[in-house]
Amino acid sequence: MATKNKQVEQLKEMLPQYLDILGVSTKGSFKCLNPNHIDKTPSMSFDAKDGRHVHCFGCDATWDIFDLIAVNELKSPVIDGPDGKPKVKYNFPEAYNKALQVLNVDDMPMAQSEHKQPENERESQLRAKVDKVNARVVKNASELLSTSAFNQKKDPTPEQRQSHELGLKYLQKRGLSLEIAERFKVGFSSNWASPTAILKGHKPQGTPRLIIPTGPFSYIARDSRDSIPEGEQSYKKMKEGPVHIFNEEALSKNQPIFIVEGEIDAMSIMETGKAEAIGLGSVANINLFMKALYKAKNKAKAEQRDFYPTLLVALDNDDAGNRAINRLTTQLNRANVTNYVVQIARGSKDANEALVKDRAQFTKDIENTLKDPDNRLQGLLDYINRNEEVEAIPTGFSNLDKVLDGGLYEGLYGIGAISSLGKTTFALQIADYIAQYDKKPVLYFALEMGTYELMTKSISRITFENAQGEETLAQGTRSLLKGKWKQRYNKAQYANVMQSFKEYGDFYSDVIIHDGSEARPTIYDISETVNSYVARTGNKPVVIIDYLQILKPTNERGTDKANVTTSVNEMKKIATRYHIPVIVISSFNRLNYNSPVSMEAFKESGDIEYSTDVLIGLQLKGVGTNDFDVNEAKRRMPRNVEAVILKNRNGATGNTLQYAYYSMFNKFLDMDSMEEPERQPQEARTQVDDEGRVFSSTKEYREYLDQE
Repeated sequence: MATKNKQVEQLKEMLPQYLDILGVSTKGSFKCLNPNHIDKTPSMSFDAKDGRHVHCFGCDATWDIFDLIAVNELKSPVIDGPDGKPKVKYNFPEAYNKALQVLNVDDMPMAQSEHKQPENERESQLRAKVDKVNARVVKNASELLSTSAFNQKKDPTPEQRQSHELGLKYLQKRGLSLEIAERFKVGFSSNWASPTAILKGHKPQGTPRLIIPTGPFSYIARDSRDSIPEGEQSYKKMKEGPVHIFNEEALSKNQPIFIVEGEIDAMSIMETGKAEAIGLGSVANINLFMKALYKAKNKAKAEQRDFYPTLLVALDNDDAGNRAINRLTTQLNRANVTNYVVQIARGSKDANEALVKDRAQFTKDIENTLKDPDNRLQGLLDYINRNEEVEAIPTGFSNLDKVLDGGLYEGLYGIGAISSLGKTTFALQIADYIAQYDKKPVLYFALEMGTYELMTKSISRITFENAQGEETLAQGTRSLLKGKWKQRYNKAQYANVMQSFKEYGDFYSDVIIHDGSEARPTIYDISETVNSYVARTGNKPVVIIDYLQILKPTNERGTDKANVTTSVNEMKKIATRYHIPVIVISSFNRLNYNSPVSMEAFKESGDIEYSTDVLIGLQLKGVGTNDFDVNEAKRRMPRNVEAVILKNRNGATGNTLQYAYYSMFNKFLDMDSMEEPERQPQEARTQVDDEGRVFSSTKEYREYLDQE
């Protein structure tokens, strides 16, 4: 029981690592993880002083790692506790076992923190003894496995002979040569027992183990039995000593390096003689690996050497592995390290199984991966298989959906325009339609407007749609925010607003607005949020980023164009990682105010014109003609706006789509899909401005504007 309690405490200390898996930063506030709490502003934070809990100042939830595991992994319900605070209702053993699985931690009788922070002198002395014994275990085991070292022993005991024979047999079974074992001082013991457990007064039963050193005083002891009893499965791979990354020395050279989870998988890759490999030991060790990477990078810098390894990420293809891949690649991208996600064990559980099954084919697969890390041919086949049943996501604009072959697909979509032309309104209208009618979630990253401002834009549009031509029933954004509709308008106007609120309430929760207007995120922050959302919910959202030029730079010392290029490239990776549409809004400079939209307008926006799959430019109708006046065109109600399809990787380009933009009511109307007699929008007769003033005619409204 004491050992189990120790493991429980160890898992509680791993809360920061689990938050990292969810894509949540331990620094600052984040959206509450209580599914019953619709958190409009980030109100949950990690308790750095305690180190074991998160607390929400909105719903008052105070949860540890087991609560979060239960909510996110087991989908356990949240109820009101006796004290009125949110409480997760779950089965502790189930949450405990799930935590071991998600964090890839072995249920072992020692907490790793004991070595790092000895509680007292007795603990310190115990650790010194364990280190000494561990070093001796590694040395003895290595000498027993190595044929040359074993042959030098004068009178080996029966147990030593057994260790030598069983070790060679086990190596052969795993497809590993004595040469690779000797390189890493791998050894074998026919009757290994945990030195830590023994020195603590326990009497563990000895078992045959492969001993894989990971550091001067640490190693992995892997059970080599063909059949391991059910009750001992949790102990089949035990760690002794502090955690180290297996073969991290490979980072000192500029070469392709495979990154895998297990030490035996790493040795299996190196067994082919084609490449180096590093074993994390656990997906929970990603931060430890990144420390080793930065250490190697800084050392190269100090020695005035280049540092450009190519990392080939080949973690296990399961839920924990996929979450770890997203975390690792995001951090590698931040470190500007070239990396690819690769598959080297197709049809097999892992690299070692692939090696044992067909060494020649596995070697060929490694060679092909080195030549083409993207594995384009297999990627094409996978892409075709994925797209056989993929349906487009309609945007709600019939003319746009027709050009895009039904709507949005996997890829990066760019929407650009000059200031105040309705880029946000256009994108938000698409987001609302997807949530309301396609029933799909949308992650909307707003960097300029606040959450409530965007919500009122949507409600304003709905009041206009419900007004059915009676413009006095519709409300502008400012009028809604100031609550003037409560006091100054008649019952019909009030009823329209309330009905619009109700309609918006039916779908708004699927438009998840991330307000970055104050604390602007980098593209990597956005990537982590998407990773977290997919891992937490299992849903694949449409992502909208509004807008490109005001993202926080990924490199404070980099040029604006270089930072934008980095951001656009990461957006493309988000789209391909989850096979989802990502829409990014881009602004134009003032030089484009009186010129027709073209690819040139995007030239100052990094590589957006190259990286996007679809590029759309919004412009005022008539721009570029001799008598065109941009200010006059903006003053029209509605404005005549055109969407020019500048790039369409999988379809036609050059199409110009016609819209009537009712800017006051945040509504784009598709004019191409209207009947011919109604193609030209009528000038709105009755006008209501943002202050709630009613004008009987467009002329009266313009005269008022001229006086302002």
